[in-house]
Amino acid sequence: MEALVFFVFFGLYIFIRVLFGGGESAWEKQALVHKEGVLLFKNRQYDDARIWFEKSLKRRPYDCLNRVILGDIALHQSEPERALHHGLNALRLDNTMWQTHLLMSKAFYAINEPDEALKHAKNAVWFGRKSSDAQYWYGKLMVERGEVEAGLQHLAEAYNLGEEDAGPYLRSRKFISNS
Repeated sequence: MEALVFFVFFGLYIFIRVLFGGGESAWEKQALVHKEGVLLFKNRQYDDARIWFEKSLKRRPYDCLNRVILGDIALHQSEPERALHHGLNALRLDNTMWQTHLLMSKAFYAINEPDEALKHAKNAVWFGRKSSDAQYWYGKLMVERGEVEAGLQHLAEAYNLGEEDAGPYLRSRKFISNS
């Protein structure tokens, strides 16, 4: 009898989780809402993407993805201070999204604040353990700081997760073979 009650409640739990959660991360859910703007950003149409996300920000001021992508656009347009502004606002909205910490790391790096850049890169890896982008960026920063072995480990992890840019670097360091 107890096993039957357990299975009924477990089934109910799974049903509710799929119905309301969908198993997607907060970032994936937000990206679906912003599909058009994300496509502009991915196609490197930064001016159009900025306009799209600024309009979206007015409609949804508490949406973290708006801030992160506006920050990424600012970095691509060589405006690291504006990227920091958007990154700080994104952190206030959700400090557990690895994308936010990655943005902050890149912005701090752009304004020559390596300690802050490394701190946020480490947080990006922590919150995005399976993110090739976070692993790659953290590995690069560690190698630059002289922590070569640990950095190469993160670059290798990024490579294993699909980050192709890590491959040539690792081959040049003879960390992986040329095959």
